[in-house]
Amino acid sequence: MEIFKTLGALVEVPDAALVTAAEALELGPLPSPADHSDLFVFQLYPYASVYLGPEGMVGGEGRDRIAGFWRAMGRQAPDEPDHLAVLLSTYAELCIRDEEAEGDGDGSAESAWRRARRAFLWEHLISWLPLFLAAVIRTARDDFYVQWAGLLLEALQREAGHLGPLDREPLCLRQSPSLIDPRREGADPWIGSLLAPARSGWILTRDDLRRAGHELGLAVRAGERRFVLRALMSQDPSAVLGWLATHGRGQEEMPEWTGRVGELWRRRRDVAVELLESLAREAGG
Repeated sequence: MEIFKTLGALVEVPDAALVTAAEALELGPLPSPADHSDLFVFQLYPYASVYLGPEGMVGGEGRDRIAGFWRAMGRQAPDEPDHLAVLLSTYAELCIRDEEAEGDGDGSAESAWRRARRAFLWEHLISWLPLFLAAVIRTARDDFYVQWAGLLLEALQREAGHLGPLDREPLCLRQSPSLIDPRREGADPWIGSLLAPARSGWILTRDDLRRAGHELGLAVRAGERRFVLRALMSQDPSAVLGWLATHGRGQEEMPEWTGRVGELWRRRRDVAVELLESLAREAGG
């Protein structure tokens, strides 16, 4: 399963050491460091905790859950266990261990490595990557990353078909709270929850917020997303809330093969959209 390790390496800052990997996957010339930074530093952070944690930030509960997988395997977790390059390298190792165990066994029972491989695939990869990769495809300025995302999606789909589904939804998503209602808990906590994909059901990038301002004829302030969204809301709350609801409804669907994971994301998104539509009506009235 070298493809997972290779695809993970290509998340790192492009340099000469990655030329061979890019050529092996026929992705074309490496993008510039500036294109890499625009995508993975300013738009879409390649950390699972951002998409699976209720805080919507690097670290926190989302990272702790992934570190727990390492501890359960009797190993010390790396410093950034939720970074995509680390996750894909870990999964490649699990694939190798599983295939070695399958070769050594008599095939009468599923090995512990197979169970670990399936759990890691669904809990820590498919639980967020299809949504993340769809956002990469619509956001990336360099076609290199569009092709990279497509290859990773195909590889995940093959693995899901090969291993079959889990008998449960990923714990990180099942236990994540939904979008906050600002009428009960205030505007700032609501904005924070809207920027946490596990709570809103979709990914809201800096480019999305810039587009919202331009489409609505509002001034777009420079800064991090929370600041930009707060500034937009201060100008025309009804219009911004309506735009957010429409944006949520138009988000890419999780692929059919994601099964219960995709259904969970759709339910979370629908709840958030309904709340935003209700808030927009109230603000307009």
